[in-house]
This record gives sequence, C-alpha cells and structure tokens, in this order.
Amino acid sequence: MIGARVGNWYVEAEIAHGALGVVYRARGFDEPERLAAVKVFTEVRDPAAVRRLAAELLPLQRLNHANIAKALDCGIHGGLAFVVSELIDGTDCAKLLEAGRLPWRDAIGVAVQAARALKHAHNRNVLHRDLKPAHLILTPDGTLKVLAFGVAKVFPPPPNHSPAIGSSAYLPPEVASGKALTRRSDLYSLGGVLYTLVTGRPPFSAGSVVELMHKQCYTLPERPAMLVNDLPMEVDGFICTLLDKNPARRPGTAAALLDELERIRGKLERKGESLTWPAKLTADTAEMASLPAALGGVDEGTDSQPEPRPLLKRPAVVFPLFLLVLAALVLPFAWPSKSAEELYAVAEPLITSDNPDDWDAAEKYLELLARKYPDRYKDEVSEARRKLKDRRELRRVIADSAKPDLRTEAERGYFRGLRSVQDGDPAQARAAWEGVVTRFSEVKTEERWVDLARAGLKLLAPPPSR
Repeated sequence: MIGARVGNWYVEAEIAHGALGVVYRARGFDEPERLAAVKVFTEVRDPAAVRRLAAELLPLQRLNHANIAKALDCGIHGGLAFVVSELIDGTDCAKLLEAGRLPWRDAIGVAVQAARALKHAHNRNVLHRDLKPAHLILTPDGTLKVLAFGVAKVFPPPPNHSPAIGSSAYLPPEVASGKALTRRSDLYSLGGVLYTLVTGRPPFSAGSVVELMHKQCYTLPERPAMLVNDLPMEVDGFICTLLDKNPARRPGTAAALLDELERIRGKLERKGESLTWPAKLTADTAEMASLPAALGGVDEGTDSQPEPRPLLKRPAVVFPLFLLVLAALVLPFAWPSKSAEELYAVAEPLITSDNPDDWDAAEKYLELLARKYPDRYKDEVSEARRKLKDRRELRRVIADSAKPDLRTEAERGYFRGLRSVQDGDPAQARAAWEGVVTRFSEVKTEERWVDLARAGLKLLAPPPSR
C-alpha cells in the first residue's frame, strides 16, 4: 500500500494498525503540501457496508469543531473502503497512559474538551459509539482531538466477532443488555476514559470479554478516590455518576456535563485549588484571526490611505460596549432579588407536583436558594432534593415495568439468576444459571446468555459440600 494512490491521496507511511484496518499518512494528489490520515478498512468484508460508506459518512463530514478530527473524504480502493481525515500531530491518551496515570487536573482538561466535542456531535445527532483513550489525541499545545466519530456505526463488528478486552473496557452496559445506544452511552464511555486517566487503569478488569461485560452490567467499580489519594471528592463523585449502570442517572446531555464540570471548577477554586481551564476554540480560528483586517485593514500596496483605527478606539464599537458594561454593573443592584423565603415558597408546591417539568423548575429554585443563601433552609433543601430524586426514580421504574417483555426463555433464566443474587440467594441463582447452561448450550442464538450464565457460575462461591 505504501506509494499507492488511494482516491486523491498518495500513501507515504503506515501510522497505526487497528482492529478494522490500517492507518496511513498520505499526501494530496492535487495539493502535495496537504497531509491527511487515510484509514483503509482491510478487515471489513461486507460488500453492502462498503457500498453504504458514502451515505453513512455524510453526517460525519458535517462535524466542524476544534476538538474533532475533521472527516475529509471516503471511497473504495481495490474493493476496500477507506476514510480520510485530518492528520493530527500529537500523542493519543493510550500512549500517555503507558508512562503512568495523568494528574487529575490534566484529566479534567481532557474531559472538558471531549465533552465539548460530544456536545457538537450530539447536537447533530451523531454518536461516537467507541470512545476510548486511543481515540483521544493531545496536540503539543494541549488541544484535544477526538478521532473515529461514528465509525463504529458505519462499520459495526460482525455478529460472531468477539472484541478485544481492551476495546470493550469502555462500552456502556447498554451494549451487553442489547439496548439502543443514546447520548448517555457516550457519556458513560467518557466516564470510563476519565477513570482510566485518573487512576491509570480501566474501571473493570477481567479475563474474558464475557466476564468484563458481566461486570459492566452488575458490578460497581472501585471508587477512584480509593486509588488516588489527592483526588478531590467532587471529581470522584463526578466520575462515578458518569459510570452509573442506569442511563437515567447519568447527565442527560454533554451540555449538562459541561455545566457540572463548571460547578466542580467553582467549588475547587473556592477551596484554593488552581485549575487551568481549556480555552474554547473554534474550527475557523484562522478566519477569526483575520477579522480585524477584514473590518478595517488597508492594502499593503497602497500608502494613500490613513492607518485604520483599532476596533477598540472606534466610537461605534466603544459606546455600545460601555453601555453593556454599565448595565452589567448596575442591574444586579437595581433589580430586586428574591429572598430565601420567597424562593422556597415558589419551589415548595413544584416539588409535590405530578408534572416532571415542575420538578426541573423546582431544582432551579433550590439551586438558586442554596447558592445565594447557603445557611438558610439547608435541611429543607436537602429533603426536597431527596423527594425529587425518589419521585423521578419511581416514575422511571413504573415506565420501565410498562414496557413489553421481549426476552427469550434463556434471557429470562439468566436475569432470574441475577435477581436471586441481588436478593442474597446464591443457591437459587446457581440453579437458574445451571438451567440456562443445560437447556440452551447447544442453541446458537442463545449463546450470549449461556456464556453470561457460565461466567456467573464461576463468580459464585462453590456450593456447600454435603
């Protein structure tokens, strides 16, 4: 492949080798000065998937964000699909972890930039689906670039494919249970990556993919603060929230994730911690840099025009800015703010409402009350938040129980064993799982549940000898 022309690109050198193919550094055919990364999917043998490539990649090419590696081109070469993206000069987080865990402050910086990338993609209905340290590259200036957005959807693994343990370590529990992936699934994977960056190891370790998936569904990881002595409890709780088994208890969107990171930043800075927050970049930074010249610049070849005034010395710019600053200084004092009693009086009826939208409104008033009057209504605010959490959980359980049960007999037997374990009855769990293994071990379509049942039997304590 070295020296060959792939689409409009000349392949120069191999960069990396993954489960689905090989990544090469390439140079443009029409623009020799332009470099790119070309991934050739040598392991994708499904002709239908190859033919769908252009249509599937179109939404990915519309992603335009400073923290996302830009998809440039795609096509077919010698019967093999290929995708072209911008070439990133940097080191992926998997290689950084080879030297040990990252300082938690650096890991938070990675989380902020990754969340910004996810927010941009999710707003365009694109999920990443395969977030892991190898897909996060840090450039020399500290900018994070997220690779392989949506590729897992374009080229999903075949049904009989068993992914490597390392690749499965960051998959959400929804994958193991067969549920559809959502935005919260990407946030779970980001939590797993953040856990690994902070502690130096993935949330779960296992000897097989089946055991790993079982742990992802039903085992809690060791808290990061137990492994990292200087990790603030706010960061520890944030990571554990992202890794919640129940998607409904994770942040709903990447925007909410960024808001939570901002709140954590404020708490830590009030405690005296010094944090360097990643600057917000735009994909068209170069165009923005040329904006002052476009607004008032002079052609370098002429000397008959006076030198233009800087933007901040023009009356048309300075006067509106002055009014904005004045309004920002005066309004907080001129506009009356609600007292603690008024805030709580507004929130109280919303807490007991049957409308979930009222619960969200109550949360806003409680947050404002706790922030502006931290010494007032502390017990009432804590109790109100507990009530809201309980009502949301009750609503979720009732909604889940109303869904049709489409499980096979083998799946029902497997989950019957899990419920027995949770109820403290390992003997009943062993009987249920042994029944699954005995009855369905020869049924190809039930192989997944048989493997999980066998893994559960291995994890159970041996039965008492008689």
